[in-house]
Amino acid sequence: MPLDPLPPPSPRGKVASTKHCCLSTEPCPIRLSDVGKRFHSFPKGTFKARFSPPIIPRYVLHYFASHPPVWTWMTKDGPNKGKSFQVPTVPIVCEKTAPRAVRWLVVVFHSFKTHLNLVAIDAETGKVRQGWLRLYQNNLCVHLQSQLKVVPPPSPPAKPQLPTPRPPGKAPVEAHPTTANSQIAALQAEISALRESFYKYIASHETCCHRSNSPSNASSEADSKQGSTSSPPPPQFSLQRVNSDGSPAAVANHPSWLVAALRTPDIPNRFTGNLTYTSPLSLSPFPENIIEVVKLKFGGASPFYLGISLSRHLAVATIAERGMVTKTFNLPPDPSVPKARC
Repeated sequence: MPLDPLPPPSPRGKVASTKHCCLSTEPCPIRLSDVGKRFHSFPKGTFKARFSPPIIPRYVLHYFASHPPVWTWMTKDGPNKGKSFQVPTVPIVCEKTAPRAVRWLVVVFHSFKTHLNLVAIDAETGKVRQGWLRLYQNNLCVHLQSQLKVVPPPSPPAKPQLPTPRPPGKAPVEAHPTTANSQIAALQAEISALRESFYKYIASHETCCHRSNSPSNASSEADSKQGSTSSPPPPQFSLQRVNSDGSPAAVANHPSWLVAALRTPDIPNRFTGNLTYTSPLSLSPFPENIIEVVKLKFGGASPFYLGISLSRHLAVATIAERGMVTKTFNLPPDPSVPKARC
């Protein structure tokens, strides 16, 4: 009678786990212990256009290299009750007194909503759904950690060098009196030569100025200066007026004060290119995503501030943080300047 075949041997060693594949219809569920471990793909149709991680400035990287962003939590039940653990994360809220690097990262996190389609926004509350919010927080944490690996750690402060102690029993060697006298004499001779050269320069300069004050020389110099200098080209920009819901609005003419401000030659580069603004423009507190502000003053009117967000949207306000104001412009009077809301 034949014997039964032997069963196959049990696998030994580490069993290879299946490769993770992100879902195409909904965001992957991310647990607390999985934050910052791997990059997850967003579902199809999440963004209005192609989205890429933000470019993190060097001062932000230097700050988080010495202050790693972590979230500390404590277990309440189980065998690890009372123990605290640290989980990597990125800050999403902060106070106005927080460091500049933390405030920059919070503003970038909240500007994420402007790139989303309606599939990622709750129709009842108007907020980003929790699944997409956690997925973006995880990806931003992974992106920040990868950038921190490239930045070298800050160098420690240099230690002051202490003077070498003198061996006991040996007195310091003093300069010979004749050597000191010869050095003083050499310095006095050098000062006399410099004084004589200075007097000669003053005399030659007065002669040149007397010749340049003549009418013929003045007119020739003015013509040469006028031909050599040319006004810088005006900044290039295009304005798009939108409604409060984000839809384009038909407009015949843009506000004259806004066009005059954007045509200023010294306007920062962020205020050029394709720009949008909400109709009508009225003075109200700035939103959280403003990244640069300029101060405007039209004649005798009260000054106000013009700000621009990461999505290149313009806004005006009566007050602004001092650290965000980059330039101040004094412009001619204009009756179309915005008024404060009552």
